[in-house]
Amino acid sequence: MIDLRNESRRTNGADIDIVLKTSTRQVQVVFTGTDNIRKSNLTAIHNQIVNKERLSRLILIVESKMTPYARKELENCQHAVEIIKLNDVVVNPTKHVVLTAAGKQELLKKYKIEEKQLPHMLRTDPMASYYGLERGQVVKISHSGEVFNSLVTYRCVV
Repeated sequence: MIDLRNESRRTNGADIDIVLKTSTRQVQVVFTGTDNIRKSNLTAIHNQIVNKERLSRLILIVESKMTPYARKELENCQHAVEIIKLNDVVVNPTKHVVLTAAGKQELLKKYKIEEKQLPHMLRTDPMASYYGLERGQVVKISHSGEVFNSLVTYRCVV
């Protein structure tokens, strides 16, 4: 069960808007605002996190640049930190579905191919970051538009 709550706390120009929780894990999404992100901003955000020991992932939605000192600060975090640019999440004309390990094997068997023969999606791709995808996971991507009714492709995260 996931508990979604809207917090609206202010931390040096950053709004902490969403906390997703399960019984054992917590994911926190932080919208960092329009100012450049400095080490002090990240420290303030980190200090506002409740139950740091349960935090499995911190997602920073950024609109501006991050200083080198701030990037270095992220390397010291004990939990996974993902940076997603606001422009990358504004519009998404596709539908992504992450395949299970069994679904991946079924796909490879159906088309008689190996994992390395699938088209690639970089781990740094905005959608890979959004879904928290790891190397080797496969995503089914459905496109629809004016030129074609529907198109399905698969990508393997590298």
